[in-house]
Amino acid sequence: MDCATIQLLMILRGNPMLAFLLTVTDEAYHPQIKYLFDSYHKDMIIFARSMLKKHNIKNYKIDAEDAVQSAFLKISKFIHYIDFSRSKQDVKNYIFTILINEINEILENYKKISKKYEKIEEFSFEDPYNYIDELDIKERYDEVLSAMDNLDEKYSSVLYLAYVEEKTPNEIAELMGIPVKTVYTRIARGKQNLIKSVKGE
Repeated sequence: MDCATIQLLMILRGNPMLAFLLTVTDEAYHPQIKYLFDSYHKDMIIFARSMLKKHNIKNYKIDAEDAVQSAFLKISKFIHYIDFSRSKQDVKNYIFTILINEINEILENYKKISKKYEKIEEFSFEDPYNYIDELDIKERYDEVLSAMDNLDEKYSSVLYLAYVEEKTPNEIAELMGIPVKTVYTRIARGKQNLIKSVKGE
């Protein structure tokens, strides 16, 4: 049994997720994968649980682990694109942006499921115009969210935190590890791109 196999077995006993990531990644990138996992896995789990719990997701702990695992699979797939010569904060921003997108996808799936089983009685039939207005609002909301998902990650993440999570620019800056000025810039540019997308330009 060679050293690499022994090391893999030792990791497997300690953390199956890390072991799996190493088995699906080129051996040349194992040190980087292990570094990212050791550095951010715990914080990513805490962050994902917090985000999903705020949305009243019943199985938020399990879904948080799924989100983190999916994020690490994508990180492993594109590990050769990560520039480790950049600052530690830049690398962290990249990692957490991927995680936020995975969390958003889970929330979107829950929304689709709840919408599928939504009862008509939830709408008010006392005034047919109110019913039509409510439908229009829901459709526009879904359209905007869909358009937001298609934006560049750096814009979609900031817009989601600002308008769906209702975070302040300072909270977003602290969460993503970027300057507050950058948050304002991304919100402004993101809104411009979002408006163009919704209008079909």
